[in-house]
Amino acid sequence: MRRTRRSLAAGGFLLTAFVCGALATAIPGDGADTLQTALEALLDGHNARAEALASRLTDRGDAPSPRAWLVVATARERLDQPADALAAYEAFLPSCQSDTERQYVQHRIDHCRQTLRPAPRPQAPSAWLTEEDRTLLAEVDDTFYTESSEHFIVRAKNRHLTKLIAREAERVLARICSDILPGQSYPHSVSITVWPDRQEYLANAQESPHWAGGGFSFSARDGVVTRRIDLTQRTDDGTFNPLTLDRVLPHEMCHLVLLEYFGDSPCPLFLDEGLAMMAEYGTDPQRVLLAGAALTQEAGIGLGQLVAMGPHSLTNPDVFYAEAYTFVSFLHTRLRREQFRAVLGYIKQGCTAAEAVQRALLIPQTEDFALRLAAEWEDATITDAQILRALQTAAHPREGEEPTLLAREQE
Repeated sequence: MRRTRRSLAAGGFLLTAFVCGALATAIPGDGADTLQTALEALLDGHNARAEALASRLTDRGDAPSPRAWLVVATARERLDQPADALAAYEAFLPSCQSDTERQYVQHRIDHCRQTLRPAPRPQAPSAWLTEEDRTLLAEVDDTFYTESSEHFIVRAKNRHLTKLIAREAERVLARICSDILPGQSYPHSVSITVWPDRQEYLANAQESPHWAGGGFSFSARDGVVTRRIDLTQRTDDGTFNPLTLDRVLPHEMCHLVLLEYFGDSPCPLFLDEGLAMMAEYGTDPQRVLLAGAALTQEAGIGLGQLVAMGPHSLTNPDVFYAEAYTFVSFLHTRLRREQFRAVLGYIKQGCTAAEAVQRALLIPQTEDFALRLAAEWEDATITDAQILRALQTAAHPREGEEPTLLAREQE
């Protein structure tokens, strides 16, 4: 049975919050009532009604209101009409009254264009490996080889692997500092050791849990700071482990970069793990499915509890990690780069996640903001899980069923 919660407007609350603040006093005279009604409809999730009401103000021949285009654009974007939303945002752009408004509208324009013409996701490095490459990378010599790059010193008992890890580590660091943590610098050196198997990894890696295949450490002793990542080369069956490249290396590197950013300030666990999972190549569908299922059932962790949990308070780690990933991804994709960076800054100062988002959006403090934020994240996560489950079912029909058109196209 689905967990009961207050019915709050979702599906675009972050998108709406800025709009309501920007246009609260935009239109004097008889248009003000219509605009207010449109804003209320937008906030309540009645997007079609909001779009229709605001369109009346833009079409008035006697006194058109160009700024009403912002409501029209927002409603259309929430109705999943990116082409029409793009046209409305462009119609509103000349009416921007501040740099903040102009930056916001330009960001939405860029987002709509990106939706219409999505950029290819970065491909996992293991996708480029041939069977011959994997065989070579699984070989283990008697001695360690060393390869240095701008930020890394890599050691492994495989000459090919040291070169590959050094190259991919630089690529991962650049992506983290540009896409995951925009604007972050990392002028430091990191030691990376790749151990041949799990047994050697566990015997040598510092403070590593028994289930881990990789980890990071940061230590300062006698004025010397050591930044270190430990990885494993092979799986238990002796083959090269591609997850070392695709997931473990970027995950642990993101932890180190976040540690550098937060310094002596504690980084909340949900943010630390959520961003580290985002840094991995590819999206693990099981995380989305698990988070969606948990939030539909009693097993779900509410947002207030999720953002406050620490390493020693995890009663269901799998659900925590899945929800942390979806919540951080939810914020990262809906906020501008500058806004997301501001959220990190406010959290570093001690704000809660909801307070940080509210400040980054430059909107007045309201008591129900955290509830609305939680409602939109939950609904978005449940919807994403439902879509993913439907796509998986379409691609893999039950025995005796005719494959769908989608499945035939994918074949």
